[in-house]
Amino acid sequence: RRGRRNAFQRPSVSFDQLILPWLCPAQLRWAASTAPPPTTSSNSTKRTPFRRASLRTESRSIYTAVDALSPSTAPPFASLSQWGTSSEPRGLSWATPQSILVNQVSLAAPPRLRFEKGIGGDPLELTQNLHACIRVGRLDRAAAIVRRLTTVYNPSATEILDVHNVYLRAKLEAMLQDPVNSKMRDLEDWYDNDMVHKGIEPDDRTLVAMIQGALSLLHGEARDQAVGKYMDIAKNLGPDVEYAVNSSPEFTEEEWDTLIRVQAEDYDEPPVMTDEDLSSPISTPGGREIAIEHGFMKDPATEIREIPQKGQGMETLKQALSAFDPSNVIPYPHDMEGSQEEKDTAYAVMRQIHLEETAVDASVARWKHDNDELTRLGIHGALKTKSMGALMWEWYTTMIPLVQKELLAVKKTLASETTYKNSDRLVYGTYLELFDAKTLSAITVKSLVEELATAERANNNKVSNLTFKLASALELECNVKTAVSRQPSTAGVKQSLRRQKVLAKLSRGKFKFDPSKRHKPESTQPSDVVTEIVFPRHVKVKIGALLIEKFLQSAKLTVTREDPKTGETLSSVQPAYAHSNVHIRGKSVGVLTLHKELMLMLTREPLRGQSTFRLPMVAEPKPWKSFNKGGYYRYPTKVVRMKDGDESQARYAISAIQKGDMDQIFEGLDALGRVPWQINKDVFKVMIHAWNAGEGIGELVPGNIEVPRPAEPRPGAPVVERMQYQKAVKEANEKKDGLHSKRCFQNLQLEMARAYLDETIYYPHNIDFRGRAYPIPPILNHMGADIARGLLKFAKGRELGSVGLKWLKIHLANLYGFDKASLLEREEFTMENLNHVYDSATNPLSGARWWLKAEDPWQCLACCFELRNALDSPDPSRYVSSFPVHQDGTCNGLQHYAALGGDKNGATQVNLEPSDRPQDIYTGVAELVKAQITKAAKDGHAMSKFLEGKITRKVVKRTVMTNVYGVTFEGARLQVLEELKDAMPNFQKSDGVPSLGSVAAFVAKHIFDALGKIFNGAQDIQLWLGACASRITTSVTVEQIEKLRKAVASGKGHEVFANPKYQDGTKQKKIYTAAQEANLQESAMDFKSSVIWTTPLRMPVVQPYRKVQTVHIKTALQSLAILDPRTSDAVSKRKQLQAFPPNFIHSLDATHMLLSALKCSEKGLTFAAVHDSFWTHPADVPKLNEILRDAFVRMHSEDIIGRLAAEFKARYAGSMYLAELKLDSAAAQQILDLRKETRGRRARKASYSELLLDAERRRLLQSEDAEKRKRGQEMVTPASVYEAAQDASAMITEVQQPLIGQPTPELMEEMQEKMMSAELSGMDFESPADVADEAEEAEEDTEPKNTKAARKGKAPNPQKVFIWLPLTFPPVPKKGDFDVRRLKESKYFFS
Repeated sequence: RRGRRNAFQRPSVSFDQLILPWLCPAQLRWAASTAPPPTTSSNSTKRTPFRRASLRTESRSIYTAVDALSPSTAPPFASLSQWGTSSEPRGLSWATPQSILVNQVSLAAPPRLRFEKGIGGDPLELTQNLHACIRVGRLDRAAAIVRRLTTVYNPSATEILDVHNVYLRAKLEAMLQDPVNSKMRDLEDWYDNDMVHKGIEPDDRTLVAMIQGALSLLHGEARDQAVGKYMDIAKNLGPDVEYAVNSSPEFTEEEWDTLIRVQAEDYDEPPVMTDEDLSSPISTPGGREIAIEHGFMKDPATEIREIPQKGQGMETLKQALSAFDPSNVIPYPHDMEGSQEEKDTAYAVMRQIHLEETAVDASVARWKHDNDELTRLGIHGALKTKSMGALMWEWYTTMIPLVQKELLAVKKTLASETTYKNSDRLVYGTYLELFDAKTLSAITVKSLVEELATAERANNNKVSNLTFKLASALELECNVKTAVSRQPSTAGVKQSLRRQKVLAKLSRGKFKFDPSKRHKPESTQPSDVVTEIVFPRHVKVKIGALLIEKFLQSAKLTVTREDPKTGETLSSVQPAYAHSNVHIRGKSVGVLTLHKELMLMLTREPLRGQSTFRLPMVAEPKPWKSFNKGGYYRYPTKVVRMKDGDESQARYAISAIQKGDMDQIFEGLDALGRVPWQINKDVFKVMIHAWNAGEGIGELVPGNIEVPRPAEPRPGAPVVERMQYQKAVKEANEKKDGLHSKRCFQNLQLEMARAYLDETIYYPHNIDFRGRAYPIPPILNHMGADIARGLLKFAKGRELGSVGLKWLKIHLANLYGFDKASLLEREEFTMENLNHVYDSATNPLSGARWWLKAEDPWQCLACCFELRNALDSPDPSRYVSSFPVHQDGTCNGLQHYAALGGDKNGATQVNLEPSDRPQDIYTGVAELVKAQITKAAKDGHAMSKFLEGKITRKVVKRTVMTNVYGVTFEGARLQVLEELKDAMPNFQKSDGVPSLGSVAAFVAKHIFDALGKIFNGAQDIQLWLGACASRITTSVTVEQIEKLRKAVASGKGHEVFANPKYQDGTKQKKIYTAAQEANLQESAMDFKSSVIWTTPLRMPVVQPYRKVQTVHIKTALQSLAILDPRTSDAVSKRKQLQAFPPNFIHSLDATHMLLSALKCSEKGLTFAAVHDSFWTHPADVPKLNEILRDAFVRMHSEDIIGRLAAEFKARYAGSMYLAELKLDSAAAQQILDLRKETRGRRARKASYSELLLDAERRRLLQSEDAEKRKRGQEMVTPASVYEAAQDASAMITEVQQPLIGQPTPELMEEMQEKMMSAELSGMDFESPADVADEAEEAEEDTEPKNTKAARKGKAPNPQKVFIWLPLTFPPVPKKGDFDVRRLKESKYFFS
């Protein structure tokens, strides 16, 4: 029956005219209303809503940002006729956004139930446990969970109705398995006693289950009476519920026929139709029609030529891709109706589905094959004679009985809950039962071996990390198997549609056919059909630790040694992995380490075919249609990558998806996923030859990893010298481990390439929380380093033409590193080195190896092959090239900052202004640093003398790149230090030059100084963004204030702050003391407002940084401390402030990329992207450049910062923030005097009573009643004192993120004072100085170390006085005179 649901559900996708919608759909405010969201939408394309009990929508429509803008200040886009193909822009213009509705989030954390017989935790964890119990058939335990949830939720909460429906459906299906011994009375007892008597109102899903039970378990008059009873209830609930019940696809044809006949007074006699009539095989016209409609057949599949290969090297991946063996597994659909292209595409989809379903089995088969081969040859035991696969088979078979024993113990424990009421098996047992022993053992061996083979020893092999990764792999496998059990068919779609049409005819005018009600999962599908099994964090830890323990007991090595005295060969069995504790940052941390012999073995032998999840696809990815449906056909995948445990982004994204606001995001991701790729066989052959020879060329790690060990200090050496030796040894070991890890990863990449050597492959994409797109397959994709990019090319080619041949030559120069010259000079560079190009392509390893001197050697070699082939063809312009040519932005972050601020000087430095030659910001900064150092050297500065001639573009590049994205001074110092180590491997300290670290700090300071001299404009925007984030993250919402007011007035804060959907499950009412109530009121002022904004493509961005609590969990292996993130946690102000400016810029460059992808798809261009590097065929580069320029201009022709300010004003309307004043300011002193009068002391801190007082004052001032406004004006509060003082210097604006160039404290204070003066006077402010910079990737968000270098230049923290102020935002910085339209004439904007 379930197989008939969700069949081929996919809305049609249209690529109409591209527009940029308004930045702010609306404030997403937490609301107490339980009204359902509006179901109407102006967007014709509807996406399937994500259904999950914990994310049930309780929301209301509110004030939107556009309401604050007059039509004159918020114009829609100008005519887009030349941008799109449609005369009417699709979607909403910037001037007419819709309100986004969001789920309710209470101020209080969800209640946590005490564990009883393994059942406990918060409601979400209980719901997850319920689904696991149902999946394994433990309905008694499921019933106990539902009853406990009933004590938690209020009867009106939709979550409790969901879990009852899930349980009812599971109970019914279990009863239908044995209808003879099942009684309808059992189902009715649950409905009457556990639902109706508890005040839980049924919905259509409840009634469908009850009616199905009556139709199957009752007969004659009793059946008709029961059906009539439940249909009467449906009628009382309204026509929509009645309609949903009568058209439900859950009923079989026989059941539905009886249902309609029982309602003879309302319906005419239905026609006869069987279930078989509804099932349309894909080979039939009807089945093919639906398959095409829902995206299974769209583009032709690429023909694949089979090449026989020797050996078993790729057997695992080929078995995982078992659709590659059509004669044995997937028959080709020869009898399918349709064109050859449609047959090929359908066949590719079938192969892809089979690939996703058989990943684990393929790995086990590989290990068994290796072991069988050794057994056949009579080889046993010794490690040196065993392959890695044979070892893994041995560990796997040893682990199975251990896991079987554990499963038996779990079964025994769950059968006697009272006897074992304190056992951990009651907590994790149900989840473990989701798998058999073989699957658990296989996934454990596969995941741990792969993870530990590529883990950095000091980083990724912590037991806490491994437990989560292992349990997450199990969670994924569970949901893959669930998806497999729900294979789509056409029946459910046709049933629902047919029944609705028939009802319209039979109902005698009562119902009319409404196509908008087709396939509505929220009204026709039980929750368990679309809800994934999600393991709670504590369960993940316990299961992961348990399986690691079993793995350690199973993974053994037989190590042989030769006795040096007797020459006898000795052997011993030793653990392959060791569990130990190390101290990291002062904490004892459990880690797993590899046996040395195993590490050597992994270095020598490829870890073949172990990574079989998230592989590149052999068919076009499934189009995105909801939050968790798209990309892979079977793997559950979310469209937005989120931090574990963070649900805020999911809530906002789901709300936007339900409204259709993220349709363009989906279409952009679909366009990226449709690009077909192939392995570049020419490059692969060279790479594999070098790999097998152990050559360390082109960033390939050599087979024999040698890291010189530092010389030991002499006996009696000073302590300092011995410490330096220990530090050097540690660095050498870390370097060797890093190289080992890198070689293992390269191993996986090469094996992946070999497995796909004859395939056309696709990369499904999703996005991070900022909107940046990434390919989902992690190992081999075009976002990888030079090796991965060199191995990939487009699967489809285009004739070069004269333009394409020119760009192929230019691209070769770019890859070689000659990319700062003019385009003509780059073309000439290639022609001057044509003999080297031919030598590289003809004799890549035996020739001069010119290509190895390139900045990107493997890509350069690939380009040499392509250029030689083109030039050797009869007509180079007719040569069909599949080689991707890149167009890279110049410091993309600074390009956005320059455009946002209208900064003409900055625009010139990053190629927004037209010029004859490309501007290179990195060279410009390097030259300024050189000049500063040369000047200091002439004055006798020792460190400057040492650095003369050593400052290069490479030394400064990373710091310049990351400065705009928030790199700290310490981060910049470490970046420079790494480059200096590479440039000066034999550094020796001298007078005035004590260490490379001090040299790096010196250089980093000069880099920041140089950046401050080059740019202006960007600092103003950074300061404004930082000031906005500072206020948001120290604010309380209007809902918090209102709840606090009610709590103070009633003295019952525990009731006021409770989430209304939960009820007090305790039998005795708890009595709260006055002190407890006061503490509760103080905690109500916790800052919980994240910085949230909306991208130009309508995607809501929610920064996930909160103060996460740590919990300790005891496991079978060790006690583990894990983070337990919750939406109710207070925000981390430091992280929110540091991350906002770079994240905002990232969201803009993500918008630019997706806009370009959509336009390229519309124009028929092949398009791939690596953030700000865009790829296409050589012949299409001019068209791509035009598209990139148009998209950038259209973005920045709008007042993005002004609209962001309006969004903030709307989103955080009514909030109050905690402002900081300098203690010695006049305003602060007046406030202290006021507090002495009212509170009896000169208190610096602001109380919640002041918060309520100033909120009341603001309410009165905003009143339409003149008398109330007068009362507000007469009120004297800390806020009114500050406003009256008009002292701009009194305010402290905390900006955690370093501004471009890190201006001096004095300059920062001057800028802040000007900004505050502008706010107080209501006027725009101008920047007092020049500064700015650019980058690509954000620095890791860590606190700067407490070093002299890090402290240098910091202003002392002033003493502060805190006050509550209405949350307003400073005026937007005044924009410069740069006209962004000028970049259309810039040849080097992207080049």
